[in-house]
Amino acid sequence: MKIISTLISKIKDSQIAKDSTWAVIGSAVSKCAAMVVGIIIARLLGVDAFGEYGMVKSTLFYIAVFSTFGLGSTANRYIALCKRDDYRAIINIIRNSISITLITSAIMAVLLFTCAGLITDEPHLVSILRYTALIVIFNAINTTQLGLLSGLKQFRTIAVINAITGVATLILGIGLTYYFKLIGAVGTLFATTMLQCILNQIAISRYLNKIRGNSTAESDDSSATISKLFKFSLPIAIQECVYASASWIRVIMITTLAGYDELGLYTATNQCHLIIIFIPGVLRNVILSHLSSSLNDHDRHKQTFSTMIKINLVSTILPAVAIALCSPIIEQIYGDSFVGLAPIIVVTAVLSIFESVCDIYVQEFISRGYNWITLAGYIFRNYGSLIVALPLLIKYGNNHGAFWAYSSIMVVQILYCLLLHILYKRKIQIS
Repeated sequence: MKIISTLISKIKDSQIAKDSTWAVIGSAVSKCAAMVVGIIIARLLGVDAFGEYGMVKSTLFYIAVFSTFGLGSTANRYIALCKRDDYRAIINIIRNSISITLITSAIMAVLLFTCAGLITDEPHLVSILRYTALIVIFNAINTTQLGLLSGLKQFRTIAVINAITGVATLILGIGLTYYFKLIGAVGTLFATTMLQCILNQIAISRYLNKIRGNSTAESDDSSATISKLFKFSLPIAIQECVYASASWIRVIMITTLAGYDELGLYTATNQCHLIIIFIPGVLRNVILSHLSSSLNDHDRHKQTFSTMIKINLVSTILPAVAIALCSPIIEQIYGDSFVGLAPIIVVTAVLSIFESVCDIYVQEFISRGYNWITLAGYIFRNYGSLIVALPLLIKYGNNHGAFWAYSSIMVVQILYCLLLHILYKRKIQIS
């Protein structure tokens, strides 16, 4: 504990820590509101309608992976590289980032509208899915806007917007679902996504108004910027597809080779995993923004990298240890049918620590434009864990499927962390 207290004292007064605090506060408010409204919507809809609502949300989640085209990270990185007062360069990146986002998300929205009947054969759900095509576009724009605001280091503004959106989600979610049931619940998604999009744009416009007229350099021409953003985003977009497809395949493998009871253990463990890595996940935009903006200052960049490693370690080790120690209690809370959950939670606690460290290396490579390296790493980590898990699930799936699924992820994650460290030493520290 002395080591952790020393780390905390070293990082608490840095600008990175302040930005991280705002990012965590904003996301925490938004997540808490979403969790509360999710429980209320479940009670208002009942299990069947809530299942249909979950299907709609899951469909939107997987489509979002493709529709955003990795532009959140790309916009963050290129904006962070700009001088803070270079209006022309910043506006050029903003306009072209939004343009590419509109094109890619519109294509996915049209595909969703056209193919909704292939996703479900329920007529009312087909109509709702077609209605949600607009949500795909607004969600993609939100992702890009968040990247832009992160690149501008407007983390306090992002926190305020998240808080407003969280409150709106709570109010609209209860009211619309109470009166309009499933359509009202989906309507809440549309309304809050559009609201966040509007608030983000207002924040971006206010920043641009502050720096208008203070341009210090000529910006790139539009066609060159579009090409640059597209090439940078492509491997990130593929990377996100790799993660989504591997997650889906893993669920199918557990269901087929182990059964729904083991999938239930896996899902419950995943909820604990998300709690442990909550802060590192929220801080990805903060990390990328600060690493990108410090590229031209070697000492500052090195200090930023070191500080973010410490922040991620502190913010992961504390909840990981707490949840691992409480794993028997958590198992009892879930109920008698979740026997065997505790050891899987311990595995995911260890996994989470290595994952939080890997996040820093990944953002470091992205900040330097080594996106194809990060893509290769994602393929190794995600598909590698599937290859390791397959024979284990075939042999032990019936009794310990969830344990071996998570253990395979942990082993490959540790190897992935070592690989990233070696690449960092050879590719970056030597250069």
